[in-house]
Amino acid sequence: MASCTPPPVEETEVYQKVSSAPSDWSGDYLIVYESGSKAFDGSLTTLDASGNTIAVTISDGEIEATDYNKARQFTIAKSGSSYTIMSTSGYYIGNPANSNSLTSSNSTAYTNTITLGSDGVDIKASGGSYLRYNKSSGQERFRYFKSSTYTAQEPVALYKLTGSSGGGGDEPETFTASISTVAATSVTTNGAVLNASYSGVSTTRFPQNVVFKYGTSQSNLNQTVGNIDISSASGNYSWPLTELTPGQTYYFRASMDVWNPETSQYQTITGSILNFTTNNQSQSSNAIDWAELPALDYTHYTSSGNYYIDNSTHSGKYTSGSLYYTHHWTDVKYSGTTTYLRNYTCCWSSAYKCPVWIAAPRHSCYTGSSGRTDAYKKNPDMPSGIQYSGTSANNSSYNRGHMLGSAERTLSKLTNNQVFYTTNIAPQNSSYFNTGGGGWNKLEDWVDGKVCSDTLYIVIGCLFNQFTDGYGNTASPSTISFMGTSGVACPTAFYYALLRTKSGNSGKSVKNCSANELQCAAFIRAHASGTMGQAVTAAEMKTIAELETLTGFTFFDNVPNAPKTTKKASDWGL
Repeated sequence: MASCTPPPVEETEVYQKVSSAPSDWSGDYLIVYESGSKAFDGSLTTLDASGNTIAVTISDGEIEATDYNKARQFTIAKSGSSYTIMSTSGYYIGNPANSNSLTSSNSTAYTNTITLGSDGVDIKASGGSYLRYNKSSGQERFRYFKSSTYTAQEPVALYKLTGSSGGGGDEPETFTASISTVAATSVTTNGAVLNASYSGVSTTRFPQNVVFKYGTSQSNLNQTVGNIDISSASGNYSWPLTELTPGQTYYFRASMDVWNPETSQYQTITGSILNFTTNNQSQSSNAIDWAELPALDYTHYTSSGNYYIDNSTHSGKYTSGSLYYTHHWTDVKYSGTTTYLRNYTCCWSSAYKCPVWIAAPRHSCYTGSSGRTDAYKKNPDMPSGIQYSGTSANNSSYNRGHMLGSAERTLSKLTNNQVFYTTNIAPQNSSYFNTGGGGWNKLEDWVDGKVCSDTLYIVIGCLFNQFTDGYGNTASPSTISFMGTSGVACPTAFYYALLRTKSGNSGKSVKNCSANELQCAAFIRAHASGTMGQAVTAAEMKTIAELETLTGFTFFDNVPNAPKTTKKASDWGL
């Protein structure tokens, strides 16, 4: 939600005491204990603390705007037959429990009724308690009380922000806000950017619920995206849609709630409904040329929704039609562009019931402050029936091993949510592999140190045939029950395929580099107990060409000079 804190008011504005009940209490107020010349300090998050007051000077039923700290203002807004009361710190006050206390929440379900009595304003919470001022020594504060009779609890008054002192006031501001839906841009097979422009927004109350509504029917725009922060009276805003269906027509419109100074409340304004159609999936093998992608020849694929099904066998290692692919994008743009960052590409095996590989760029631009969401869920872009049945490991020996790690994608909540899709999760032994000092953790930590400003391109994958690594650790094929699913193939090994520039800070695309400027290699560990505590050495290093023989995939196909037949341990500090 955009902040609805107003800028400082003009010095000519005042708060005038409400002495007659209006038909609508909506507006900006101070909540005041008149006898003590105290106003409610609504900026506090913990509103029930003693001393939640600020001194004001009351003169002829008015409080000058310059006589108080402006962060103490409350906004009262109509909510059905009741009202919400929100402090400028963003918390609604109320007492749904009907207790002698003051509670606050960011929920608009905190409502009150407001009536004017002979001795003050009755603000009654949904639970039945009344907002009063407690004048008991050492307990001076505003709070709710269960009884409407007063002992040490005094009635309160409302002072409303109005025009200038002396009556008359400024001429009412007219409502001039408008919004326009603008044509979608950057339309792809599964994505688009929605756009809008607006003007005439009140500079004392910026918009809330700045969103786009969209759907596949003009009469049913049942999806909402946005929640954009607006801080100017006019301008433009946009929002990326990802994970759309190829060849589908979508309808959308811009919408926001704008403060109407004529009615002293918010009202919704919308733009016209426009549409766009995503591209059909008919790409050739070079349709997507990301450096990290293994060769994806779409002429051999069928597509449905947001995923693709591979009809080849990759050197006989996979059953035709068993590999499913999908791409995921972040909701953050590349710096200085209108293009949204890709997150990663997933290859999933319906036969093995396990991820085969994840391809992704590694760069500092993907890390931020979103934190770990733990939002485990099925991949919404792949058929539910081919995925794990549940989201919990359900196996005491194996935990949920991320292919692309959570810590590597903290740029935004959506970016982190996507790495918790269960198609990015493989079973990893919890005693020696995916644990503190485990074989996988040691390899992950080592790869973290190879991220560079030029970008490190990675493919993280699984092997399923018997495998012996460079340390002599051997793992044989087996199936287990995992994440509520039986017959899951337990990977015999995990690998990283890595590509980057040698310098790490050349400023060049790897596609424009010579072979001498690039380094690439594969690092493979058996899913076996001997890897516990094992530091990374050249013993587990293979050429990319050797990895291609093991897997049947062609790696770094979009980087023409990638030195896939050579490996140099010193390039990697080994």
